[in-house]
Amino acid sequence: MQIGSMTNPVSPVSPGFADSAMARTGLARDQAEFSRIMSFASSGKMPTTLSKTDEADTQARDAAEQLVAVVLIEPIFKLMRESNQAAPPFAPTNGEKQFRSMLDAKLAHEITSAARFPLVDRLARDLRSTQRTEAH
Repeated sequence: MQIGSMTNPVSPVSPGFADSAMARTGLARDQAEFSRIMSFASSGKMPTTLSKTDEADTQARDAAEQLVAVVLIEPIFKLMRESNQAAPPFAPTNGEKQFRSMLDAKLAHEITSAARFPLVDRLARDLRSTQRTEAH
């Protein structure tokens, strides 16, 4: 890549101008691509072109994760919190009592989506087989 000095800038008619303009558009394109990838990385979702079967598998997996989180993990957290017999300085405050169900739901969802539960795998497989039979 050819870069003109500050005392002798590249003129529009010089052959270096086309190279530097192309380099700038290439750089701009690379920066835009990098920015797009970083925005997907920060949102946690990478864009993909999924086929209908892959999309259905993903939907079945998400449904299975939500079911396990709501039906299995959240009640376990609720029982753990209700069985808390801590002394007054260590007992949950009013704020903790008010927001504990939301925290339990968030933690349950994170646990089922982060871990590879065999129960979630099995439910997702059963949901997909049910969808396939209904489609036929």
